[in-house]
Amino acid sequence: MRIGVDMRAVYQPRRWGTGKNLLDLYTTLARQRPGWQFVMFHRGQGPDDPFAELANVENRCVEIRGDRWNLWQHVRLPLAARKAGVDILHCPASIAPRRPMSPTVVTIHDLIPLDERFAAPGADRWIRAVKRAAHKALRVVTPSSFTRENLINRLGVASDKVVVNYWAPDRGCRRVTDADELARVRGRYGLGDRPYVFGFGAADPRKNTRGALAAWAKLPAALRASHQLLLVGIADSAMPALTEQVMSLGISDEVVLAGFADEADIPALLSGAAVLCYPSLSEGFGLPVLDAFVCGAAVLTSDATSLPEVAGDAAVLVDSESPGAIADGLTRLLSDDALRADLAARGEKRVQTFTWDGCAQKIGQVFEDACGKG
Repeated sequence: MRIGVDMRAVYQPRRWGTGKNLLDLYTTLARQRPGWQFVMFHRGQGPDDPFAELANVENRCVEIRGDRWNLWQHVRLPLAARKAGVDILHCPASIAPRRPMSPTVVTIHDLIPLDERFAAPGADRWIRAVKRAAHKALRVVTPSSFTRENLINRLGVASDKVVVNYWAPDRGCRRVTDADELARVRGRYGLGDRPYVFGFGAADPRKNTRGALAAWAKLPAALRASHQLLLVGIADSAMPALTEQVMSLGISDEVVLAGFADEADIPALLSGAAVLCYPSLSEGFGLPVLDAFVCGAAVLTSDATSLPEVAGDAAVLVDSESPGAIADGLTRLLSDDALRADLAARGEKRVQTFTWDGCAQKIGQVFEDACGKG
């Protein structure tokens, strides 16, 4: 088979989210299927070719001047895929060409903009594009049953063509036990000697940074005095408002707000944390939960959307819309060494069921099925 992939998320100066997942997925799939050919379409913006050592992967830069009206997506990509003679064009970022010239498989990660609380300008147009892509695709791949049900019930996608394929942890994530490395990241992020709770902050209200801060202020005074809260990933534009909230809550001595963390620091930050606090209001999957399991951190996360599906019985699940519920969950975890150890052991076991080998095997079967070759 010959598989074309929209790889713009990988061929970037810095890879985030989907880009990292796609690199892990296709590195694995190309090795599993040495008789298949993979054509990676992109716009040549990355510093290297991460698939250079794989003989069955072709790097194909397809450029276009300007790119008004997203012509790369809707014109250049389908033309290039047709010229390359692909059997399947995989569009891994929820949307696809309006008029595909090759059979398509679309990965749709989530339908968060359907929630009015998180809908940004242009959300209606994006949802229409996702719906069109899903209905035209031969198969739709999604990382959770939660998203699958939304696709079927809210966008009317046929249930027999929506396949759940779970992601796996970042390959670069590992448990760090080296004391010097753990001390280095503590110093870099302004942490003292106290145990700390780690979280990913953001301006996006869906990530619930304000809720995490409000919950921290509700912890018993003794726990706040003996612990710190570190939130990373906060954009410069969001920092003033969140800093003001910290000051108004009277928790400045206990909270560290930091900008985007170096990816190389994340394993040590997770490994050194007493708890990962991840009370997101909505997720299509929730990779930080798996990364925390790899690093041996106890996890607190939301009891809604896809997060219980990922966390299983290896986390404390709370109503993330309630700062009081988040505070109660953190109090349980920070007060009970045995509970944290038990959850860390459960997480280590659970994460073994989420593998890139399994993920690649399943999407390979999806491609075969879409081509009628399964």
